[in-house]
Amino acid sequence: MGGGRFSNEAYEQLRRSKGYQNKSREEIFTARSIDPEMDPAQALVRESRDSEEHPESLSIIVGLDVTGSMGFVPELIVKEALPDLIGSLMEAGIAHPQVLFMGLGDFVYDSAPLQVGQFESSAELLDRWLTRVYLEGGGGGNNQEGYNLAHLFAARHTAIDCWEKRKQKGFLFTIGDEPVFKDLPAEIIRKYTCTNEAASMSTEAIIKEAQQKYHVYHIHLEHNEWSKKDIRKGNWNELLGENFIELSDYKRVAKRIAEVVIQNHLPAATSSGKTSSSHSDIDVENML
Repeated sequence: MGGGRFSNEAYEQLRRSKGYQNKSREEIFTARSIDPEMDPAQALVRESRDSEEHPESLSIIVGLDVTGSMGFVPELIVKEALPDLIGSLMEAGIAHPQVLFMGLGDFVYDSAPLQVGQFESSAELLDRWLTRVYLEGGGGGNNQEGYNLAHLFAARHTAIDCWEKRKQKGFLFTIGDEPVFKDLPAEIIRKYTCTNEAASMSTEAIIKEAQQKYHVYHIHLEHNEWSKKDIRKGNWNELLGENFIELSDYKRVAKRIAEVVIQNHLPAATSSGKTSSSHSDIDVENML
């Protein structure tokens, strides 16, 4: 996976050809159950590999809350925000981003609390996987979501060349408006990942495992008064510290992801042992 190359022109052509600006969320996201190709129980591994076309791939996972309150985020990304993410990274000199979209829900109440795309680079393939996501619109009113399923899948079911070849960590972002379950029961791990044996784990332990090869972030969207309350933020700050990001303007979510990646991606060492210039001073807003 990860073939093709993103361009703003290709994205605009794709958006026009599909008439996204004149379509409702329901007309774009037509799935009424999980797509079999996104079923994590059938996905042994998702790979982000280097190639002749992409010699220095950078793996980025974006896990989207698709419960009742959050369907507007995937809609925003499809309709207008992919250039804010992919285009900004490329303009900043991160030439080979490969992005995997996930759909995340409540593993107690929902039928599809984890949906997993593929690492892709082109506008067409990114759009293909994102629009296949089933916007279940569930969640059980328990003030918790299964964001930790994203951490588990990233830790145990992805293979990424940026880490394996260059010791450059990938990036994992979950996006939502609720706390995360404190634990992941063994039966949930067995049910929603491709494994027959598992032990229950704390979310803290799962995140630490994912952090071995990913920079892990959670973006909490303060999109209404309820989402601004401390009870809706739970223990994210304890789990992630400064990697817990509170964002009041949801329309900036793709730009914020790009900013974080640009500021924290460490360039690979050259043959002389030196690294290329840092991206930390680049202003994403001025690119767009």
